[in-house]
Amino acid sequence: MLIAGCFQINLRTDTQQKIAIVIPARIDSQRLPGKALLDILGLPMVEHVRRRALMTKYDVPVFVASGDESILKTINKFRGNCLESRQEHLNGLSRTYEVSKDLDYTHYIILQGDEVLVLPEQIETLIESIKSNPSNHFWNLTTKLAKIDEIDDTSTVKCLLDLNASIITIFRKSPLTSSTEIQMKLLRKICGLFAISVSAMKTICENKSTPLEESESIEQMKYLELGGDILSVNTSSNFTSINLPSDVEEVLEVIKSSPIQKQLVAQVINYEF
Repeated sequence: MLIAGCFQINLRTDTQQKIAIVIPARIDSQRLPGKALLDILGLPMVEHVRRRALMTKYDVPVFVASGDESILKTINKFRGNCLESRQEHLNGLSRTYEVSKDLDYTHYIILQGDEVLVLPEQIETLIESIKSNPSNHFWNLTTKLAKIDEIDDTSTVKCLLDLNASIITIFRKSPLTSSTEIQMKLLRKICGLFAISVSAMKTICENKSTPLEESESIEQMKYLELGGDILSVNTSSNFTSINLPSDVEEVLEVIKSSPIQKQLVAQVINYEF
């Protein structure tokens, strides 16, 4: 049980985890309209992400959740599992919660549809964290910052950790006054890949919006404001996600220069269902 202000939060611990991966997707992106279906080397971006999620060593189902007919039709064309949701949602978490009501899983890995360079092993790390920490309810993949300019880049969501690897706070611009060198060591980048129990998701989605969540447009902040605990799961990889038009060229350059990304893209494009 978590006590947060006037809230009393009851979280059920499920010892037998049933895990699914959900990719929430929408066509209406303010910074990059139509980005979910953006063509990346001959495939829509969301299909790149979906196929990578299918490449883990675990038998975990993958669903794309969307309220946009164009996305649903695209996933159907590639014989993927898709779930229709309402078109309007505050974030990917609330979209996942809506479709979870028609499913029967205890935990969901939420993979943002712009994480086109996600590694299957990163998803596997989250699955293993769920299985090895049954009393936890929220896990977020985090990594080191790759470039100094990410410290003040508002499209890069960052966090600070306590000594137990729990996330203390999440922000877009660094609140620290220490040197750049120290901040590069202390700050962590929040990756667009996290896992959550149904109980925690219910708590977040059925409570009204919180001040920091609204002001910063960071969905994980609501859980922290309610008194919840988010465990950081480390990954050594820090690949670009696609938020802005300029990110597209950066992603293509990574694919060209990274042997592991080049190999994965070949597998994605030639994926056999």
